[in-house]
Amino acid sequence: MTTLTATKAKAQFLSLLRKTNDLHETFAITHNGQPYAVIMSNDEYEGLLETMEILKDKALSKRLLRAIKDADEGKTISFEKAIGRPQRR
Repeated sequence: MTTLTATKAKAQFLSLLRKTNDLHETFAITHNGQPYAVIMSNDEYEGLLETMEILKDKALSKRLLRAIKDADEGKTISFEKAIGRPQRR
């Protein structure tokens, strides 16, 4: 994440918007030397909100962590077995 003063961010605003959208860069904006705001792409913002919703659901979070552990341990099943048909290529 790049940190910019509010003055620099104002002067480069359109460029920052393009970089957040096209390159998914994130910018921290300071004012009087203190963190003040963050500029990020809408896609990343929506993803962050979705992640927060998932983390609020304790049961879902527990199932996801278990699934990750199972996958790490090689405890997986085939696409065909899970979905009931062969995977299209």
